[in-house]
Amino acid sequence: MMEIIWIILAILLLIGIWIYWRKRKRTSNLGTPLQPFQKYPSSSTSITDNRDFNELKSQLKELVKSGWAKDETQWYSKFSINSSDLINEITPAQVIEKLLTHARRVTPEFSVPRMVPRTVVESTPFAAGRFEVDEEGWVTIKLSPDFFDDKLAAQAILAHEACHYILENSGIRYRDFLVNERYTDLCMFVCGFGEIFLAGYKRESAQNEYRPGHRLGYLTDAEYKMANRYVKELRDDFKRKLNSELDIKRTKLLQLVHGDEAALKRLIEYERRRNPNKSEVALYENAIDSIQRGR
Repeated sequence: MMEIIWIILAILLLIGIWIYWRKRKRTSNLGTPLQPFQKYPSSSTSITDNRDFNELKSQLKELVKSGWAKDETQWYSKFSINSSDLINEITPAQVIEKLLTHARRVTPEFSVPRMVPRTVVESTPFAAGRFEVDEEGWVTIKLSPDFFDDKLAAQAILAHEACHYILENSGIRYRDFLVNERYTDLCMFVCGFGEIFLAGYKRESAQNEYRPGHRLGYLTDAEYKMANRYVKELRDDFKRKLNSELDIKRTKLLQLVHGDEAALKRLIEYERRRNPNKSEVALYENAIDSIQRGR
């Protein structure tokens, strides 16, 4: 009888270990930790030594292409959000909500979640913040109490964790932990969170005041400065290449007439005679509306 009991206990123990391992594996694959006092990983040496930052520039372009608006109608002019924009956001959850709202405007091609995740101030050993997804898909963002009273540091941590949430929801994830974290750091700049992160990601210790220092993140200082500068260059270049509202309307009308350029021209000339004072965009809208109502 005792042997059976011991066998049952052993089986239950194995099941418990398996469940724990599965949960840890899920958290590890999706989680940060965003480490305080972060040392530069040895694997980043080649990037740091390359003053052209070619790899990071390529990664920024990749994120920009995936997230930014493709036409003028979705383009949001206020790109950067900073700490002064968060002055009325008291709780970590309110900061996350404001960041997600901004990201939806700046990166409409990303699948930015509308639901604010459970956001708590909770001990995160060896980490400043953590992004976790449980087995049922519920998200929790944790902020270490060590950083709760440092407003700028807390905002920097939450900006990083918000980007984990955005990338995960957009299906952008990398198996390699360090690669995933570095993309998450770069995502902050693509979403317009760069100013917030740079304002709080590091602080030198002050021995006379017994104030501890911290250094957050997975990139070097030079890489962060490059990302902040380069993403603004990309923004200017990207905007110049956007499809204008007129281009979008013209493409849609051309599709409705099955690519017949002559038919498109006749429709627009007809609308122009009827409405000589209307803009080109309005003429195309009228022609599109006329075709769609006639179907």
